[in-house]
Amino acid sequence: MLASGIIDVLTAARLRIRSLREQADEQAGFSCASRRLRAVSVPHGKAGDAMKNQRDKIELWKDAGLPGGLELLRASCFDHRYPAHFHDEFVIAAFARGAQRYRVSRHEDIAGAGMVMVIAPGIVHAGEAAQRDQGWDYCAFYPSLSLMMQIADDTLGGQGEVDFGRNLLRHDPLLAQQMLRASAVMAMSDDFLEKECAIYEVLGNLISRYAKRAGRTSAAPSVRADVQRAIEFLNEHYSQQVSVLDVAASVGLSEFHFMRTFRAKTGISVHRYLTQIRLSRGKALLAQGVSAAQAASSVGFFDQSHFIKYFRTHFGITPGSFASGCR
Repeated sequence: MLASGIIDVLTAARLRIRSLREQADEQAGFSCASRRLRAVSVPHGKAGDAMKNQRDKIELWKDAGLPGGLELLRASCFDHRYPAHFHDEFVIAAFARGAQRYRVSRHEDIAGAGMVMVIAPGIVHAGEAAQRDQGWDYCAFYPSLSLMMQIADDTLGGQGEVDFGRNLLRHDPLLAQQMLRASAVMAMSDDFLEKECAIYEVLGNLISRYAKRAGRTSAAPSVRADVQRAIEFLNEHYSQQVSVLDVAASVGLSEFHFMRTFRAKTGISVHRYLTQIRLSRGKALLAQGVSAAQAASSVGFFDQSHFIKYFRTHFGITPGSFASGCR
């Protein structure tokens, strides 16, 4: 009883200290913490591992009221590591505190407070804390290519893809601060007009400062025709049980040669690529109100437990947490 009382007191004190820190950050206009940001505890075999993962606070959701059903993220990460993955949309992130070590292909760098990151659709990347004891706070928007093209038509004019070049990071504290404030609006406001104005303003400022129109996005690597056909095959058959032989045969290559070529050109294995497709389709179903069990079955996972495992590994939260956060 005494030990339990002490733990309760210490827990309350830590929460009070964190609350004061967040208030100070908000007054500085540079907080990525959200009133709705909820802690995600990942069960582990060891109590120490479970306590570590309680430090990670991640909120990921899709807002159907925003253009294209925009997906958004607000997070404070310490122990969570994002494995190599890609998005069908742009990744536009602003960093508020700490530092993230990220990898794109063979390039590795550090993103810290006041920096803005832009990753084009389809680019494989990974991320983790530069220092585990410090972690990093950030927010991210995932606008579709069509939305970015629409805004570029108004801000840049001309024709061609929206091209941010090969430089993923920009040190722009003012834009980062604007993005963090817009993220807070997305999380806390029930006024759709306010949210739409905030996202259009942020994306418009980003594009006008750093983008140009190009015939082809220079940041995106060229893809061999056979690898592109394999990707199309995976997108068409993701809900089925697929073997390497199936995919390799669809492009006329031997299994080993195909696996080696696919990894060399995409940066990840065939299995991981297919898992990403299934997770993306699963997220879309969850946002529509489909249960995790039904989503898992519909997109090709063996069962719900496998879906939850991969979802948590890639996004840091459970399918249930994502579904409950969607507007």
